[in-house]
Amino acid sequence: MKNWTILFPLVSIALLLWIEQVLEVPYLWKTAAKALFFLAIPLLFLKVKKLDFLHMRKTQKISIFIAIVIGFAVMMTILGAFIFLRSSIDLNSLQVDLETRVGVTALVFPIVALYILIGNSFLEEFYFRGLLIDFLKESKLKWILPSFFFAIYHVAIFLPWFEWPILIVAVVGLFIGGLLFQWINEASGTIYPSWIIHMFADIGVLLIGVYMFYF
Repeated sequence: MKNWTILFPLVSIALLLWIEQVLEVPYLWKTAAKALFFLAIPLLFLKVKKLDFLHMRKTQKISIFIAIVIGFAVMMTILGAFIFLRSSIDLNSLQVDLETRVGVTALVFPIVALYILIGNSFLEEFYFRGLLIDFLKESKLKWILPSFFFAIYHVAIFLPWFEWPILIVAVVGLFIGGLLFQWINEASGTIYPSWIIHMFADIGVLLIGVYMFYF
């Protein structure tokens, strides 16, 4: 396993965290930075020769069906967790933070939500379940590192919003979710089953956003 296989994700996540939490730039610039580190740089400099995980025809129909069922269950779990933890989440502060620091308001939320649902979810699956899995395919850490990086990356984003007990639960949940995503992709060797689950999970999160902004 080459050293950059571990180093590059760590550096990328650290830089994205710095952009997210220190620079506090508008959401559009954060999106551009994410596309740079998760898509452009890997494709340009890491000598990716083939992207078999993007071959849609390889994806088994049963994997798609299972992904839809699991995705719906994940979405309901997220909504259920929100209802259960609602008293521990300061939605007003979260909304203010999104509006002032990130630039996501009720006016632009539908556009951002559409990007998160389709573009952002694909970008993350391409990177965490596509490139990293491909780079680590000969390593014993194939099942650990991508899920670990996936969890750490998202928790870094959530840092200003939740208390540590919720963040710890989020880390565990995201790590397990990452393992689930990898497992569902195994039969086909493509990222489309996990992408479906990811979109269902985002629907759950975005529904919470709808509640926060409009109700």
